[in-house]
Amino acid sequence: MKLYAVLFMAAAVAFFGCGKTTLQKIAVAKVMATQQAVVFQSTDIPVTSVAASSALWPAAALKDSNDATIWSSNTHTSASVTEWAAYWFSGFDSVNYIKVLPRYSGAGALGFPVNFNIYTSNGSSWVLAATDTAFPAPRQGWVILPLPFTVYTNGIQIVATTLGKDDVNNYVFQLAEVSAGFDTKFDHFKFMGNNNVYQQNEIRNVGSGAFNPNKMTNWNYDERSPLIAAQPGGNSNIYAPSIQANGGAWNVYFGGWDGTTDYHDRISVTVTNDNFLTFNPHTLVIDKGVMIHMNNETVIKTSDGIWRMFYTTYGGSPAINKPGYATSTNGVNWTPSSGNAAYLLNMSGYANWNNADVNGSNVMYNESGTYHLYFNDFNYASTGHAFAVHHATSTDMVNFSYTGDVLSEALIAQDVKKFTYNSNSYYLMAMHINSNQLRYSIGTSPVNFAASQQLTTNLGSADQYITAAGFVMKDNRLYGVLYGAGPVSTLDHNAIHAKWLQKKVLFISDGTGAQWGDIERAYGPDRIRLYMNTNIETGHFYVYDTDGSTLLYTSPQVTMRSGDIWEYRP
Repeated sequence: MKLYAVLFMAAAVAFFGCGKTTLQKIAVAKVMATQQAVVFQSTDIPVTSVAASSALWPAAALKDSNDATIWSSNTHTSASVTEWAAYWFSGFDSVNYIKVLPRYSGAGALGFPVNFNIYTSNGSSWVLAATDTAFPAPRQGWVILPLPFTVYTNGIQIVATTLGKDDVNNYVFQLAEVSAGFDTKFDHFKFMGNNNVYQQNEIRNVGSGAFNPNKMTNWNYDERSPLIAAQPGGNSNIYAPSIQANGGAWNVYFGGWDGTTDYHDRISVTVTNDNFLTFNPHTLVIDKGVMIHMNNETVIKTSDGIWRMFYTTYGGSPAINKPGYATSTNGVNWTPSSGNAAYLLNMSGYANWNNADVNGSNVMYNESGTYHLYFNDFNYASTGHAFAVHHATSTDMVNFSYTGDVLSEALIAQDVKKFTYNSNSYYLMAMHINSNQLRYSIGTSPVNFAASQQLTTNLGSADQYITAAGFVMKDNRLYGVLYGAGPVSTLDHNAIHAKWLQKKVLFISDGTGAQWGDIERAYGPDRIRLYMNTNIETGHFYVYDTDGSTLLYTSPQVTMRSGDIWEYRP
C-alpha cells in the first residue's frame, strides 16, 4: 500500500474514530442473495486501497469486484451516527463522478445512507465536494453521482451522517463496491444540485436554437397556467400579448381588465428581467381616454430606437373598432397615453373603410422603412369583403394603402415575425379563431403566406378558448409563443399562457426500460420539468433537437433522483 494511502487512513480513523460499538441484532448472512459480475466502465479509475470508520464486515469487500461480499459498518440504534468509507487510486487523477454499488435485498438497497457528504483528497486533507440529503433508497445497480466540478484527486471519502437500515432494522452503512472516474460527456450535462422537489427533474439550457423551419415540432406548455394573470382586486381578463426584447429584459404588453372594475379595456406592460421566470408589477401605459376600449396592441422597436405601437380602439359615434397608433422613447411612456381619436390610422383603397370593424387584430411589421398592417374586418358582410387576413402598407405609420388579402382563411391575424435560414427569409404569422387551437403560417415574403398549420391546442379547461397570441423572438431565435386564453366562450375571463419551442429530453432506465420525458412541462423558454414516477433511477439522458427526433446528446450512465437539477452544455 502506498505511504500516502496509509497516512490518509490513519488521519481519517483518528478524525472520526473507529471504536467498536455494542452489537445489535444483525443479519445472519453477509453476502447478497445472487452474485453477479461487477461491471466497470472504461472511464472508471481502479481502486487500489480502502478504509472505513468501522468494519462489522471487512472493508476489503469494497474493492474485490464481487457484489456478493459486503462491507458493513458497525450497527447502531440511531440513524444519527457518522460512519465513513474511503478509497484511493494509485495516483492523482481527474474525477467528475463517483459510483458505489449498494447492498441489495430484492429490489431495494440496505444500509444506504440518507444524508452523506462526498470528500476528495488533495494529498494532505479531505475537501468537501458534494452534499446529498434525503437520498432515496436505491433500487438496483450502481449509484453514479456526477460531482459539481472536476477534481484532481487521489482518493474519495463518503461520510454518512444519517444512516439507513439493514434487513433487521439496524442503522448501518453498507456497500458492495466503490469506484470513481472521469467522463468528458458529463461536461456537457452538468449536475447543478437538488431542490428536493418530489418526483421531478429540472433540465436547464434546453431552449430552441437559431430558427430552422424544419425543427418546429417540440413545444412544451409552461407549467404555470397561467403565466401572467390579472392583478387582484377586480375583474380578471387580460390577453393580446405582444412581446418585445429590451436589452437583457423583455417587455410583455397586454390588454384587457387588469384587476379593474369598470369593464373598459386598457393596455399595460410587465417586464421580465430573468427570461420569463418572474415578472415585475404591471404598469398601465395606454388608458382608455375618450374611448370605450383600448386593446389588441402590437409593439415593435425600430432601428432608430423608437418604440411603436398599433392598437384597436372602440369608440366614436357610432362606436366601432378602428386601429390607432402611439410612439415612445422608452417603451413605457407613450404618446398618446390614452385613447385619442386624433391618433387613428388612415386607409385608402379599402372599400367602406368607415364601416370596417377592425377588432382582435392589427398586426404591425416593419421592414426597410415600410410598415405592414395585417388586419381583419368583422363587418365584412356589410363592407363587401371576405373574412380573411387583409394587408396594407405605409411609409409613415399613419397613412396606409390597402394591397389585398395575404391569407384567404377565416382566421384572425395576431403577429408576424421575420426569420432567416440558409440565407432565405421566412415570415411567421400567428392566428386563431377563438377556439381551442392556435395556428401559424410561414411566408416567403410579407405578402405571400402558405396555408395555415396547427401550432398548438389548449392544455386544459383554463385555456379552452384562445383569443390572442404573440411570438417571443430575438436574434433570429423563436423562443415560443404567449397566448391569451380563458375557460368560457364569452371570452371575458382570459389570462396569458405560454408554450415554448424546446429541445426534447428523455431519461430511460437501464434496469427497467422505463422512460420519462414523453410528457414535459416548461418553466420559461430554457427550462423543462421532467416528471418521474419513482424517486431514483439509474440510466441515461437523451437530448433531442426541437424537431423531437434529431439526437444531440447521450449522457453516460447516471443516477437521477427526485429534485435533481441538470444543465445541458452543448
